[in-house]
Amino acid sequence: MKIYSERIYVPEGEVRGTITVADGKIIAVEKDIKDKDAVDYGSLRIIPGIFDTHNHGTCGFDPANRNDAAKDIAKEQIRGYLKALASQGVTSIFPTVMKCESLKNVAEIAEENEVTGAEILGIHSEGPWLNRVGEKGVRTGWPEISVEKAKEMVEAANGWLKLVAIAPEIPGAYDVIEYFLSQGITVAAAHSDNNYQQAMDGYSHGVSVATHLGNVMTDIHHRDVGGIGAGLLNDSVMCEMICDGMHNCNEMLQIYLKVKDHDMLEMISDCSALSGAPVGEYRTFGMDVHITNEGFVLTDTGRILGSSQPVIYGIKNLVTNLNVPLEECLKMACVNPSRKYGFLDRKGTIETGKDGDFVVIDDDFNVVHTYSRGVSVYDQSKDGKIFNEAYIDSIRK
Repeated sequence: MKIYSERIYVPEGEVRGTITVADGKIIAVEKDIKDKDAVDYGSLRIIPGIFDTHNHGTCGFDPANRNDAAKDIAKEQIRGYLKALASQGVTSIFPTVMKCESLKNVAEIAEENEVTGAEILGIHSEGPWLNRVGEKGVRTGWPEISVEKAKEMVEAANGWLKLVAIAPEIPGAYDVIEYFLSQGITVAAAHSDNNYQQAMDGYSHGVSVATHLGNVMTDIHHRDVGGIGAGLLNDSVMCEMICDGMHNCNEMLQIYLKVKDHDMLEMISDCSALSGAPVGEYRTFGMDVHITNEGFVLTDTGRILGSSQPVIYGIKNLVTNLNVPLEECLKMACVNPSRKYGFLDRKGTIETGKDGDFVVIDDDFNVVHTYSRGVSVYDQSKDGKIFNEAYIDSIRK
C-alpha cells in the first residue's frame, strides 16, 4: 500500500511525499515523491497514530462491562470500542478497566490480535486503591490494601497489565506498589490527598507517572505546592495531561507546558463511554450524570466525571488556542507514551521500520481516515460517525 500527502508529519517535521507499507510495516517514506499508485490525500495532514494510555470508554462503548453483561456481549463491547477509538485517531490503547472479569476480557481480545481498530498494547487499572478528593471532592474511603488482590489482578490480566494507578499515601500502599513494580508494571499516583513531601516520597518508592495532572490531587499553594507541584518539579515523573480545556483551564495547561520538559508530558483523554453522547441527563455509573453544552460530564454533585473529548480534540485545543506547534503535540500524544511504555521501536512516529499506524486529518482536526498496522480501520466516508445508540437509550433519564 502507498499513500501520498503534501503534509506528512515525520520526526524531522512536515514533508510531502509517499509512504509505502508492506506486511503492516512502513518500508519507505519517500520525500518529494508522488507515486502514481499511491492513494492521494492532497493537502490533508497525515500524523502518527495516537496512543491513549488512559481511556475508560468512548462513543457508547464501555470495555469495563459495568452492567455485568454475558462474556460474549462484553467482548463485542470491547471490539466496538476499538473501532470507535480508530474513528478518533487512536491506533494504540491501554483500555482502563479494573475488575478481574474485565481484565480477563480485555486480555483475551488483545490476544486475538485482530486488526479492526485500535491495537491493545496493555491494560491500565485506575485503582482500586484511591483517595478521592480534590475540587468538589467526596471522600469515599478505599478498599483494604491487599497484595493478594494485586496478585489476582495481575493473574487475570495474563501479562497485559502495564499501568496501575494508586494513591501512594494510603497506609500500606507501598507494599502493593513494590509488588506491581516487581512484575514490571508501571505505577502512577492518582486521586491523592497528599502534600508535596508525601507525593515526592511516593515517587522515591518507584511511582513514575502523575495521573491526569491537576485533577483529583492537591493544588499548588504558596506554602506547599502539593501533588501538582511535585509532578511538575520531579524530572523523572511522566505527567498525564487532559487537554480538553475543561479538566484544566488553558492557562493552567500553559503553566504545565512552560514548567515541565515536554518529553515528560503525555496527552490522554480520560474518556468514558459518554464521549460523543448528546447534551442531556443520564443515569449511569450508579449516579445521575449531566452533559453540558460546553462538553462537561458532571455528576449530581457537580464533580467532573471523565472527559467527553478524545485526544485529537486536545491536540486541536493546544494548537488552535495556545499556539502549541502540532509537532510538539504529536510528541506528547504519540512519541512519549510509546517511549515510556517500551513501544517506541514500532510505534509513535512515521518512519521506516515502524508499524503502519497513521491518521489522516483535515484542517479542523476531524479524522478522515485511520490506518492500523497498514490496514484501513476507519474511513469517514464509509463509516461515518460511530456511536452505540443502544447504550444511550439504556441510560437516558
